[in-house]
Amino acid sequence: MNELDHLRRMRADVPEPGPEELAMRTGWRPDGERPVSRARPVSLLPLALSGAAVLAAAAVFAFLVLGPVDVTEPDTVSVGPAPESSDGSGSTDDVMEVMEPVIEAARSQNVDGGTWYTHLVQGDARGVGDAEDRYGIYGLRTWETWTVMEEGTITSRAVSTDWSLLREDDRDSWERDGSPTRWPYDPDTGEEAVPEDMSDLGSPYEDQPAEYAFGTRVLTLGQVQALPSDPEELAELLLDQESPDGPRNEAMLLRPVLEYPLPPEVRAGVYTLLTRAAGVRTVEGVTDVSGRPAVGVAYDVDASPLGGYEQRILFDPQTGMLLSTELVVVEPAEANADWNRPGDVVRYDLYESMGWTDERPQ
Repeated sequence: MNELDHLRRMRADVPEPGPEELAMRTGWRPDGERPVSRARPVSLLPLALSGAAVLAAAAVFAFLVLGPVDVTEPDTVSVGPAPESSDGSGSTDDVMEVMEPVIEAARSQNVDGGTWYTHLVQGDARGVGDAEDRYGIYGLRTWETWTVMEEGTITSRAVSTDWSLLREDDRDSWERDGSPTRWPYDPDTGEEAVPEDMSDLGSPYEDQPAEYAFGTRVLTLGQVQALPSDPEELAELLLDQESPDGPRNEAMLLRPVLEYPLPPEVRAGVYTLLTRAAGVRTVEGVTDVSGRPAVGVAYDVDASPLGGYEQRILFDPQTGMLLSTELVVVEPAEANADWNRPGDVVRYDLYESMGWTDERPQ
């Protein structure tokens, strides 16, 4: 497996899921304690989380790789009310007005370490239970990644797999289903087991040359660091080649770039380009799936008879860092209406930490 294959597996830098895949997804966790993870001396994003714990991150940033957690009660993940489809303005000026503080915060960031570190929790939803009493669950995966600038290498490790309920009012259905803590692979739909086996996530990827998808290009770490900060020049590099899959949304192309180890001025340029992408609109006064205050942008994912969806990209308005990307149900597929409703987040990437540090993987 090469670097790009590995990143495609653990990140969101893949094409948007098609309607058939989206129609299967959504949630979060009810009450309970999670195993306590070893504290790390770096906390690069403020975790303004209410409630018991950060979602699916029991073993967050521990250097040991944990197996799936088997518990008798699902844990509580503190999230706000399920978001409705954003109704923010699509005017470029209005998007820029909302994003300008984020852009300036990104531009002002200090590069105060030689390692770019991310801690990522991914959630994918599916419907389970009896036909007459369906409910939603998340399959959860936790990753941590270090990019060591001096060496030009990247190390990424799976930390844990887990699960959560879609929402608190799914608890009764879950209990009537016998309070399961594991769901097997579904050969009819192709949906993975929940929680996934750690072995299915591949071996740790240690000290490999860092490479990054940028449109149809593949960039080295040095090339990423040398990207222009001017949004027009960035647009030329990102969009100057035809995709083999045909035209793609600029915001979709930019989404994976947001987690790259960019110099502050380049990050500000990428954010500015995002505000100008066709079809984006503002998202204000929201929280991410873990409850952190956020602002950002959203764009529509192709609607179909199998449902309609909105992709949100949310930022910390104080630090300018990426908080999460979240795929939100606008119109549920008819087949999933028994467990899936408007406002459900059917897929998310939650960045619990992202930024510069002097730490290296041990």
